[in-house]
Order: sequence, then structure tokens, then C-alpha cells
Amino acid sequence: MSDPHPFSESKEMVNFHIGHIYELQGRYETAKKYYEQVLQSPNCDDKLRADVLRQLGWMFHTVEEFGERNTRENLAIKCLQKSLEHDPNNGQTWYFMGRCYAAMCRVHDAFAAYRSSIDKSEANADTWCSIGTLYQQQNQPMDALQAYVCAVQLDKSHSPAWFDLGMLYESLKQFPDAFHCYQNGIKHGKAAATPSIIQRAGILETAIKTSAAAFDSIPKTLPSLEEALSLPIAAELTAGHRPPQPAKKTSLLPDLADSPAVTAQQLQIMNFLQQNEGQLQPNQQIYLAQMQQQYFAQQQLQTKPKAAAVQALRDQPFPMPPFSPELYTGLSERLEQIDTLIRKSASEILVECDNKEGASPPLKLNLLNESATPPVPPAAPTTPLPKTALNPTTPSIFVETKKEAMSKDFEEFLLKQPCAIVKNLSNVLKLDLSLFSTKNLVETAPDHQIEVRTQKKQNPEDNFADNNQQERVWKCESVRTYTTVYKYGIYQAQEFQKALQEESEGSKSISDSDSNNSNQMKKARRQTTIRFGTNLDLSDNTVWRNQLVELDKLPSLVKVRAAKNMLSYLDHTILGMNSVQLYMKVPGCRTPGHQENLNFCSVNINIGPGDCEWFCVSHEYWGVIQQLCDKNDVHFLHGSWWPNLADLRAANVPVYRFTQRPGDLVWVNAGTVHWVQANGWCNNIAWNVGPFTTEQYYLATERYEWNKLQAFKSIVPILHLTWAVAVHVVFEKKDERLWKLIRLTLRRSIKYCHLMLEHLKSVGKSVKHQARDKNEHAHYCEDCELEVFNILFIKEKEKDSAEYVVRCYDCAKKMDRDLKMFYVLQQYKLKELMETYDRCRMVEDK
Repeated sequence: MSDPHPFSESKEMVNFHIGHIYELQGRYETAKKYYEQVLQSPNCDDKLRADVLRQLGWMFHTVEEFGERNTRENLAIKCLQKSLEHDPNNGQTWYFMGRCYAAMCRVHDAFAAYRSSIDKSEANADTWCSIGTLYQQQNQPMDALQAYVCAVQLDKSHSPAWFDLGMLYESLKQFPDAFHCYQNGIKHGKAAATPSIIQRAGILETAIKTSAAAFDSIPKTLPSLEEALSLPIAAELTAGHRPPQPAKKTSLLPDLADSPAVTAQQLQIMNFLQQNEGQLQPNQQIYLAQMQQQYFAQQQLQTKPKAAAVQALRDQPFPMPPFSPELYTGLSERLEQIDTLIRKSASEILVECDNKEGASPPLKLNLLNESATPPVPPAAPTTPLPKTALNPTTPSIFVETKKEAMSKDFEEFLLKQPCAIVKNLSNVLKLDLSLFSTKNLVETAPDHQIEVRTQKKQNPEDNFADNNQQERVWKCESVRTYTTVYKYGIYQAQEFQKALQEESEGSKSISDSDSNNSNQMKKARRQTTIRFGTNLDLSDNTVWRNQLVELDKLPSLVKVRAAKNMLSYLDHTILGMNSVQLYMKVPGCRTPGHQENLNFCSVNINIGPGDCEWFCVSHEYWGVIQQLCDKNDVHFLHGSWWPNLADLRAANVPVYRFTQRPGDLVWVNAGTVHWVQANGWCNNIAWNVGPFTTEQYYLATERYEWNKLQAFKSIVPILHLTWAVAVHVVFEKKDERLWKLIRLTLRRSIKYCHLMLEHLKSVGKSVKHQARDKNEHAHYCEDCELEVFNILFIKEKEKDSAEYVVRCYDCAKKMDRDLKMFYVLQQYKLKELMETYDRCRMVEDK
């Protein structure tokens, strides 16, 4: 029988449908071949070409067999962009684009694509569900809630939205609401629930039935599910589509004043459960979650001088302690091992050396252990965090009075956080930050030198290898030059005027037809070169006296010089460490990823007028980042790198991301990895501090030893600093753990000096005593850049030089095995060091 109707579909359309069938069957390579045949045909119209490119882009995004993830994502974006050039009004393509950008952690691009998807097509539950996921990742739970509610109101059978909403509620400890969401998704959803969701719902149902009262006592962060479904959707979600904000001005936390206190017994149980979290039964997991919520609520209340005065935004559904259990365990074991050693007198140390070591010892000094075992970067924490915990809310504190700023509670709050934002401090202390403005700097010292780094301007989520923006890399290179404050100030002003002009010109054409979308995208992708004014030295008190006096108003923990700051006991200046440095920025200026020198804490104040965006990772993950640097062919210490957020997420590394506004102080705790980008025109001031904590000193000595292995100079001379602290600081009983570590370093330093002197004596090498001058800088080996303390090796031909050229014992031996061409100077007599060691003891607490 013949069909009287002629076949109207083109060959290209038939091949497209065949390719689509193969795609649905999972035969992706074959589907790809058919799609490419369609694209190669000269008879393929724009509509079909757009559809084919959309499907190809989505396959690159979803099909792992097409290659490495970053490569696939870039190919997916490229296909989708070409699809939009042929059909810019296709909402599905914009939605796929948003999904790709979200997977690459390009948050603002993802949101813009989702917004275009909604603008170009009818309301779609998939799009709203994806917007909710984006908000949740950015720690905007209320916005996420509203987006998920939009999705389920549009399609009550949209199970992913129900399940995501359930996970949102569960992450905020609203377990009954989470259970109802899971139940709705299982009961009404078009897609079958995964076994893990079904199991989770069962656990919650059992727990709610047996412990309803306990759940009722947990404060609620979000409206209940019933309330949320009846709330009107915010206008900015349905009309203006507010993009995700990196930081929130208002607290998402409830009033925790009525939270039950955690008893000592409960705290012990919670610690035990945390240590064995991977082996817990479902009911134990629920109990642990309750205890963690109560404990953090209690900790938050303890940091508030007054309930309404200091708002601590510590909304962490999966709490991460600032110092890992592995660190505490290592410290405890180490302190137990050294307890007997550090209680010996200096004379007993010398006897011990003479009895055990002999006259020809291995002359190596290691601050971590007697066996000189080198340190290694830490492995990833044993218990991986769930994906919902990889974007933790940054701890923040709002200070309302000077008394609060100077309180012990304020200090304790900061010392417990990997990083934190302190708001309103400059207003409370009446800091005149205008002293650090570009105008004031130019008036004060126009010819002062400033280092300049020439960089590529890119989005905070991006770091492309070239202008084509095809390959994301970690390596973040810049060119260093120098200029003056006056010249950089002119550059800052010119860039601002240029931006105003471009914005004015851009606004005139912003209402043109949608066909301009592709041109706008191409323009946005072009990279421009910017200049970052960095490391402006403000240490000269004769030039910057007004600025430095103003900073004396700060609380002692964050002061440049204070009795509570270890670095204040160095009798010489280390630029940027125990002195202030200033940074002059235009939008896009970057401080690449790093830990502070020897893991010391740092303080950074934004002078304004623009904002800065920060990314921070707690110190227990630095080993993971170091491995990622190696994988991406850039050295963790010697190289310059900008992390790929998608790589960090894939490695299960939690990242604090927040905005520092003018006047905000950012606290970076010991060992925290961080990188920063300016969002506007601003200046920042920064310096380091060394609080007298066991963790700070331990992390500093650990990095000191690791730097030796990496041939990286430790610009803080730990030996010199430790002896200075021993001379000037009185340790109380509460400081016993820190005192033990200090004594251990002193003990090993004395032992090394004694053995070295005995060795030199045995080979007939004379040593001349030459006392160290006041304010004399610490010495470093000219060749290997290791710190050289007390016993200095100086070549004979350099004895009349204006300054010593110092070498360590090992490098001196390499140059002259018999040391005949070297003078040996001793800056401290052994008796002096022994007396200082014996005086470094604990006293009873006042």
C-alpha cells in the first residue's frame, strides 16, 4: 500500500532524530556522529542547527566517556553559545548553559543563564530547581527555599525539587520539614527516589516518632514547609531575579537564647561520636546532629557580651572545627613524648649530649622531632563532608561597642574560626580610615615606591590560560614592575573614569534586540590587562606616623604591635609581617592563593570605597590543595596559583566565600589558605599577628621545617623569635602546652650549638665571640637561605665587608671541606643561652 502523502522531513531532520534515538539509548558516540553529519550539511537551517548544537552541548556536559571534565565543560559551553547564536530565544538552551556554568562554579554566569531561560520561555520547574541549588550553594537558604517552592508549585510531581528542599531543611536541622519533603517526593514524584533518599526518610520518620520533643526544641532558621508553600514568592525572584550574594548583611540564625546547654557528659559523647562518625547507626547520627546544633548554639551565646550586641553568623549545618582532630592528636602525642625532656635543666642537656652523642655528631637541627624526620603535607580529613557542606557560611561578628571589641569573648571567637569578618569595628573605634585613602597617600608620600603586578582581568571563578578562554588553569602569572604612589593613584582614577564612560555607553545599547546576545558574550569574554599596586611599605614611622598611630586603637589581638603578639618580640622589622603594608586596587586585582608566611594569622582591613571578594579554606585541607597544585603543574610555595572552584568541590574541599565591604576587618587564622579579588576600586591594609596559642606555634614550626625541604625561605626566623620570647614572656599554668613547645625548641637549639662548638673544637677550628648588635637582623645562609642562629660562618675575604655574608655549616663545608677560608663567629655564649633556658619556666596563674 502506498502513502498518498509525500514525505516532508528533510534528510538533515531525519539524521537529527536518529541521533537523538541513539542518545536516548546511551549510544553516545554514534549519536555524536549523526549530529555532526547534520552540522556539516549546507542544507541545515538555523533552527535545526541550534537544536543539534544544544544536544551536543548537553552530551558533552553529561557523558563522561567524552573525556576529562574541564575539557568537556568547555566544549559544552562552546556548543551552547553557538546554538544561541542561531536561536537566542530558546529557553532550554539557556537552561543547559546555566547547568554547565553551575558545574564550573561560575555562579553569576549560571544565574544570568537561568534568568534568560525564564525570560525566553514559560516557567519551568527544572529551572527553578536549579536556581534553588545555586542559592543553596551560595548559603542563601531563604532564597533557595523560595526557588524550590516555585518549582514544586509549578510541578507537584517534580521529585528532584522535593528532595533538594528536603536536604535544605535537613542541613538546617529542621528534620520534620525535611521528612515531609522527602515523603512528597517519594509519593508524588515522577522519578523514583534513590535508595539513600528512601533510607533517609525512614530514619527521620523513626526519629521524629520517638523524639518529637527534641526536634521541637531546635530553633528554626526557615519557615516551615506549610508556611513556605503559602508564602508569596518574592518579587525579585519572579521579576528582577536577584543574583546570589556572596555575603548577607542580616543574620540567618534564630535567637538561640532558649537553646538547651550541652552538659559535660553530652560533650564527651558528642566528641566520641564525631571521632567515629563513619561507623554510626542512623539513630546515633540523628543524636549527633542534635548535639552539634546545641553545642554551636551554646558557643555562639558565649561569644556575645550582650544578646543583641554581637551577631555571630555561624550557620554551619555540618560544623568544621578550626583545628582538625589530627592536629590535636599529633600535638598531644608530641607533648607527652617530650614532657620528660623539656623538664631537664640546661646542664643536664649538655651531659646528655656528651654521654650519647660524642664529638662527631650529625649536625642537623629539626624543631619537630629528634630523628629529623621531615614533615609531610596532611592527607584529606578521614570523614569527607557531604556536598551540601562544601559552601559553609563565613563566621561573622558585628561589634556595637568599644567594650565588646576589647573583650576576651571577641578574641576567643576569632581564635576558634578558620576565618571571620568583623563588621562595624572601625565605626565603634572611630578609626579614621581616610588616612589610608589614595588621596591621603598621594599627599603624604607621592614618591613612595610601590610594587606593581600586571595581571589579566577575569571573573572570580575563572582563570584562563589565554585570551580565547578555552582552558581553565591554576597557574596565575603576573609581571612585576615598580612605580610611585602618585603615578598609581593617577592610574586608579583613570580606570574609574574609563569604567564610568563604558557603563554610560553600554546602557544606551542594553535595550537592543536579543540578537545582540552573542556579541555581548564575546565582548564579555575579552580579557583586559590591569595593574595591581601591592606591598606598599608603611613601616617608616617618620613618614606614616598618623596612619600607624590610628591603628593603635585596634584590639590587642589584631594590633600590629602588642604584648599578645609573638611577632612583636622580634627586634627588627619584617616587611608585611610585623609592619603594615598597603594594597591599591582596581576591579579584578588578585592576590593569588597562599598561606601566610609560617602560617601566622593575618589581619586585613578594606579601606574602600569598593568591595573585595575572599575565598578561604581551613588549614586541614592545605595538603589536598598542595596535591592539586602539583597536578596542575604549579608549585604550592614557589608558584602563583588561582584555584579552580570546580576542582576543589570535586576533591570535597569546603570553601568559605564572602564579600569584604569598606571598613570590614577580615581575620585569617593560622594556616588558612586564601585568595582574594577586588570587585571595585579600593585600598587594603594588612599585617600578620602571632597569638600565643599552641596551635599557632606548632603550625609555624611545622611549616618552618617543611620550607627547608622545599628550598623556600622562612622570612620569620623561628629560632631567633623563640629565644626572644623566652627572654621576655612569662608563661602561666594555662600556657603549659605552648611553654612545652617553646622549651623543646630552646632545648634543641642549645643541643645543636653545644654539639657544633664541640665539633669545631675537635677539628681545630677556632670560634670568635662577637655579640649581636641591638636591632641586628636575623641571619640567613647566602646560598640555601636557611636561618643561621648564633654560630655564623663567614669567608675570610669578606671579613672587612660592610655587612657579613653569612653561610650555614653545610654550605660552608661544600665550599671548603676544612673550613680554612671561613671565620666562625659566635653571637651568644653558651652560658647565656643556658641561663635563658633555665629561666624560661611556668609560674602560677595570677
